[in-house]
Amino acid sequence: MAKAINWPLPFRDEILKEDCLTERIALRLGTLYFDHQFWVPGEVVDIRVNHLKVRKAIVVQPVRKTTPAQLTPEDFKRLKTGLTDTEAVVHYLRKNYNQPVDEQTPLSVVAYKNLPVVPDEIEVADDPHL
Repeated sequence: MAKAINWPLPFRDEILKEDCLTERIALRLGTLYFDHQFWVPGEVVDIRVNHLKVRKAIVVQPVRKTTPAQLTPEDFKRLKTGLTDTEAVVHYLRKNYNQPVDEQTPLSVVAYKNLPVVPDEIEVADDPHL
């Protein structure tokens, strides 16, 4: 089982349609992923939706830490549809993690590029925690 970047179900179709050229980012609460550099450049990871693999990606930068307030216009371009400003990011993280989040909440950011979709690998259950 490869390391993974998980997304909630509403992003499934978007993830399957994304290209392989554009750099994307995912946000995770806290600095644990940053502190341990959990994902490393060049590492191939699973992109999952609701813990089911839908495609693979390659990590392209070291994990960095930030806060919602420190996200840049370039960061917002690399996030999923609807996550276009600080308020939307805070709302998404509150809902997704079911925890208090504000503009100063520490975040870990992983940057990646998608690899081509392999139809036979879409929604493969390979997570032993399920």
